[in-house]
Amino acid sequence: MNEARGNPRLKETQLTRAGPSAAFIHIREVLSVSESVNRVFNGTTLYLVCGLVVLYVTVQALLFMRLAWRRGIELGITEKKMRQAVTNSAVFSIIPSLPIVIMLMVLTQVIGRYISWLRLSVIGSAAYENMAIDIAAKSYGLTGLGDLGFSPEIYVAATWVMSFGIVWGILFNIFFMGTLDKRAKKIQSRGGGFMKIASAALFVGMLAVMSMPHLANFIRNDLGTLSFCTAAAVSLLIGDVSKRTNIGALKEFAFPISLIAGMLTAILAAPLL
Repeated sequence: MNEARGNPRLKETQLTRAGPSAAFIHIREVLSVSESVNRVFNGTTLYLVCGLVVLYVTVQALLFMRLAWRRGIELGITEKKMRQAVTNSAVFSIIPSLPIVIMLMVLTQVIGRYISWLRLSVIGSAAYENMAIDIAAKSYGLTGLGDLGFSPEIYVAATWVMSFGIVWGILFNIFFMGTLDKRAKKIQSRGGGFMKIASAALFVGMLAVMSMPHLANFIRNDLGTLSFCTAAAVSLLIGDVSKRTNIGALKEFAFPISLIAGMLTAILAAPLL
């Protein structure tokens, strides 16, 4: 029974075998836990805490925008050109932001409105938050991000994994980025293109780590594999169209469009698989 306490899936299996009355009691307990978790993760206190952090980052961004505007005037750039640059940047950021909005809606159902808002507004990314919560859920015996057996302990663990796992990049930049940048510039000055090859290799390696578990397990995860292949095909198609039409800006939308295509594929194919 102690093992079942640490593994929600095992506990559910045992209760199902015990009979309908035990299973009904378990469902009632799960709903009660969900209500208590919802009061905490969608409560006023967490809203105020997350709101202060988001407000701080927003003010910081506005200050940088003001400094950039003043610097542009010092460099002799007209206000008309700067307004045009701001408008174009705002328009071209709408579609790339769609995956973040979609992930916000997904995470809201899992870890509440305000933690999701905080994570995707400050330093998190859609892919990282999804992976971090999935790892935390599976470590507690759940099936993954979409499991309904989230308890307060799992919510807290997922929040810690998301926050603690990403802080190392910030610390690395604070203490080592200056030295790394100097060495990178020194290597670039020698020629040979090593840094371009190394950067591309690191990026491909990161994508392989995130994607291969889905491709290597395509028999059990046929829906995920189908979505992955659809998104990859759409991305390649957009790249080919961009090259043929000489529209370089089209490549900027390859990621969000392919991501949305993969999600739509999963929604449409789920009832059939």
